[in-house]
Amino acid sequence: MTPRPGGPFPHEPGRGARKRIAAAALAALSVAAGLVLGGPPADAAPYAFVTNQSADSVSVIDTADGAVVATVTVKSKPAGVAVPADGSRVFVTNPDSRDVAVLDGKTFKIIGRFPAGQGPLGLAVDSKGDRVYVADWFEHTLRVIDGHTLKDIATVQVGKAPSGVVVGPGDTRIYVANRDSNTVSVVDAKTLKVIGTIPTGRRPFGLDVDRQGKRVYVANVMDDSVTVMDVEHFKPIATIPVKSMPYDVAVTPDGKRAFVTNQHDDTVSVIDADTLKVIATLDVGEYPEGVTVHPDGRSVYVANWFSNEVTVIDANTLEITKRIETGDGSRAFGRFIAGGS
Repeated sequence: MTPRPGGPFPHEPGRGARKRIAAAALAALSVAAGLVLGGPPADAAPYAFVTNQSADSVSVIDTADGAVVATVTVKSKPAGVAVPADGSRVFVTNPDSRDVAVLDGKTFKIIGRFPAGQGPLGLAVDSKGDRVYVADWFEHTLRVIDGHTLKDIATVQVGKAPSGVVVGPGDTRIYVANRDSNTVSVVDAKTLKVIGTIPTGRRPFGLDVDRQGKRVYVANVMDDSVTVMDVEHFKPIATIPVKSMPYDVAVTPDGKRAFVTNQHDDTVSVIDADTLKVIATLDVGEYPEGVTVHPDGRSVYVANWFSNEVTVIDANTLEITKRIETGDGSRAFGRFIAGGS
């Protein structure tokens, strides 16, 4: 399938796949869903869970030493990922099989699956793992799932082609980027109703909210910009130019910086939250997609789809500190580190 710009289901192999042929061959031997290569070392936490769409796997990275400690085989081109603050479980969207796989955050084994509509892509989980919110690209809905029983709670109609999802601080609001409506829907977590719709740039995709609950940053893939929103008043307050095809956004825990992946530029734009300007553009891997800030606020993790790796950035000095080989087609769309942002 030929991917649309910022589209949900690109399947072709990454340009860096040849460098990883040995690793890919090893992963191919793990044909049973849920088979784990490697295992959790003692006292290693938190972990980063990186979906590898072309390899049908999830790479588990021990962020303490920057090494892959396990590879979990899943099915059907995993894309989105969400981890609650305690890291007890991991939720992974599988667009081809139209379901979500649930991994144990300590054993890294698949412990459950649940159906998630016609086109599950982005998803988020509240801080306690009680609720999972899954964007259905084709049905234009946000599905609300009980994180323990894995049963449906509700379906909320949002905009067209919902992609990124993020839960705000206090678990009171959910924000959904609607790619084909050029909006963000604001959903009340108590009533499960849309309480606001905020205009964006063209084709909003990934997004993040600061921990102060004041601003949402959303990447607009088709006009190379980031829309910054005042979520108290439901309005955009700035449009910031970035590089080609911005895909996802992560805000530091102190709210002072936002990191934006630019797919076609192989870079990350760094936005200063006070001036609302780009203060640096960093070369990372090929075709960067998912991005998450470590809970300690010191490091930023970027999944690079074409070069099959995660780039680690020092959030203060903005230097690249590590490159970690993962699997073929690393996407990691969502908050893929427990307690991260």
